[in-house]
Amino acid sequence: MKNQIVFKFPDKSFYYEEDFCVGENNYEAYKLIKEWPNWSFKGINIYGPKKSGKSYLTKIFSDKAKSKIFDSKNINKNNLDLILSQNVLIIEDIDFFSDEVFFQTILNDFISKNKFIYLTSNKLSGSISFKLKDLVSRLNSLVTVAITNPSDELFNQILTKMLSDKQINITKKEVDFVLKNIERSYEAASKFVKNLDELSLLYKKKINTKIINQAINNIS
Repeated sequence: MKNQIVFKFPDKSFYYEEDFCVGENNYEAYKLIKEWPNWSFKGINIYGPKKSGKSYLTKIFSDKAKSKIFDSKNINKNNLDLILSQNVLIIEDIDFFSDEVFFQTILNDFISKNKFIYLTSNKLSGSISFKLKDLVSRLNSLVTVAITNPSDELFNQILTKMLSDKQINITKKEVDFVLKNIERSYEAASKFVKNLDELSLLYKKKINTKIINQAINNIS
């Protein structure tokens, strides 16, 4: 067993709107995305914990708005022209924006042109520890929508879909066992499915309780 190697291929997620699991925790955000561009406002901040479905919603919105998604950690002056050419400013994880002046410059450009702004973050944008008062003021003016971790029913749907996406087949009894033994968060579900997928490749046999337990214990 020690000589076996698991090849870790890139995780390819498929963001089909018809597969998105809507529940009380994300209904308001999903509803607003469906209503675009008929918003009565120009800027929105969708915030919530990691793996709460923000990226999924952002991809749905990006396809609808026909605008590119930018990650705050990869934004710099080298791609300024590309950013400013978008129909809608879409930036994920603004919590990690390091150049506040540059961030404010981008926001000001889209606001001056009366264009839409769509930002995601782990916590409320106005509460992020930015130092520029004007930037904080801009962020406080956005419409904010929170996404929380899912209910038991929705979490069951999400876990089942994640397993299906990886073509992993386990019984309902085994799914119920997993639900009782992992944290009720998108991140925990995602890590569990990733672990289970890798272990199934490693052992090359039908998934059993022992493998499921190992996948749960490997969540960190």
